[in-house]
Amino acid sequence: MTETFSRQPSVMITGGAGYIGSHLALLLQNHGYRLVIIDNLSTGNAWAVPEEASLIVADILDTATLVTAMKEHRIQTVIHFAAKSNVPESFAKPDDFFETNVNGTKSVIDACATAGVKQLLFSSTAAVYGNATHGLVDEGAPLQPISPYGQSKLEAEQIIQKTCSLQEIRHVTFRFFNVVGAHPSGVIGQYNPTSCHLLQKCFNCVREGGELTVFGHDFQTPDGTAERDYIHVQDLASLHLQAMKYLDGGGESLLLNAGYGSSHSVLEFIKVFQHVTNSVFPYHFASRREGDPASLIADVTRLGQVLEWSPEHTSLEQMIGSSWLWENSLKRKELG
Repeated sequence: MTETFSRQPSVMITGGAGYIGSHLALLLQNHGYRLVIIDNLSTGNAWAVPEEASLIVADILDTATLVTAMKEHRIQTVIHFAAKSNVPESFAKPDDFFETNVNGTKSVIDACATAGVKQLLFSSTAAVYGNATHGLVDEGAPLQPISPYGQSKLEAEQIIQKTCSLQEIRHVTFRFFNVVGAHPSGVIGQYNPTSCHLLQKCFNCVREGGELTVFGHDFQTPDGTAERDYIHVQDLASLHLQAMKYLDGGGESLLLNAGYGSSHSVLEFIKVFQHVTNSVFPYHFASRREGDPASLIADVTRLGQVLEWSPEHTSLEQMIGSSWLWENSLKRKELG
């Protein structure tokens, strides 16, 4: 271990073996941070954790284990990703979502308070906005989630706002929009064949054949399909690194949208996907899914004002291209 590495603070990432968490872990490792990963591996993967990181297989509801790890590793900042996030599943198993997303978040904050950790980054979601009535939604827009998932994350936000203030824990909460993409090297990427995300569904069509289902074609959008603000996972990771530097510099607590402020419809996404991957597959329209808003686009004015951050992978071609590189990597093929 180099002298530079040993001087760096220790960071804990809950859900660090998951899709977004593993990309941030790799970025932080490359910047010399010492990492502790907390993950129960229910959806995360041990192979996605950087070799030099300490992986502790535990649930975020296990407050005592969190406290012990925070104290032993002298954690300075906790980045809380661990959550249940499948919107359709949240309608079938709402209690599970509130247990993990709400009570789990409370457990993480309680552990921070006990261990003396004073900095927290939290991943929330644009789903707290529900059916936004305007094209761009800013952080002050009405909060009206239309799924148990969105409601659980809103309640987690409220716990953070209240409890962190009482415990003097400075925090940055990001409301993620639609995260896609993979590491540009192809070394890691999303691995969840059962994911309900559009990108994974497109990949499934390429790998297995079949027809893609497009849910809803009667939305109040230019082509009738839902519009989303997509953000590359590498840019989201770099945004968290910048937020950590902001807190390290004494910055006050923030709540920010994490997106680009632009959108693509489902049909646009399919067209770009087929062009980038040189693939063709049929698709058909079905009724809207419960919990799907017509359009969600981030107003990122505040983000640009308070954090010195510049995204580098803003085109849909880059997002899909990096994921395609991962899908064709040796590691991804080994996973089947």
